[in-house]
Amino acid sequence: MSLHLQGNVSSRFNLVMNYTLSSAETWGCVLGELFDYVNGVCNPLQAFAKGDYGPSGENVTHRFVLAGTLHLWGGVELTTLSQAESARPFTMTTPVDVNGFGDAIDDRAVVNGVQTAMDQFRGTPYVQVDLRASRPFTVHERFRFVPFAEFFNLFNRNNPGANYVTNLAALPNPVNNLANATAICLNAACSQTQPITSLNQLRVPAGALGDFFGPGTTVGIPFAAQLGIRFSF
Repeated sequence: MSLHLQGNVSSRFNLVMNYTLSSAETWGCVLGELFDYVNGVCNPLQAFAKGDYGPSGENVTHRFVLAGTLHLWGGVELTTLSQAESARPFTMTTPVDVNGFGDAIDDRAVVNGVQTAMDQFRGTPYVQVDLRASRPFTVHERFRFVPFAEFFNLFNRNNPGANYVTNLAALPNPVNNLANATAICLNAACSQTQPITSLNQLRVPAGALGDFFGPGTTVGIPFAAQLGIRFSF
């Protein structure tokens, strides 16, 4: 379902708003991709088994985009492009020895005796607000100068998206048992543990496209600003 709203709220403010409510499901393993089985399935001996079906990587339930311009006194204009979407899914897997000789494949993780489902985990909702402030000047009706200041990711939000560690064996704090995780190890010897009472305890951002905020940042940039001037004639 897609909703579009556009109009002039007043003589000084106009906006465009778009909202989308959607659902997308597919076959897959680590991250289901529509029409593209890049990850195959977790259980190759039972291809397309029930457990390999679930939300796809494109499964964004809610998405909202707002664009608007506010005309202030003195000729100053404020323009924004803001977007937000609900968290995208990902799957937690674990290496499984399939023949007893160390040849492992990745199967969906088992936590407290229950095998997790494909794309059962959710990452972090994406939110980014960009803002532009400008003041046009016209000279002799032929020349136009527009100095401006632009601000990206105005609230300096870290947006890791769905880029999280997807294998129990790769977690920075290991679990007590890769075959059936019931606790998180708090030291190297795993003599101190913390029981897993929520799957959210296994959510650890994983850097992929860049570590601008530090480990775990993969989508977007931190707060940035730039000044400029546009000249037209």
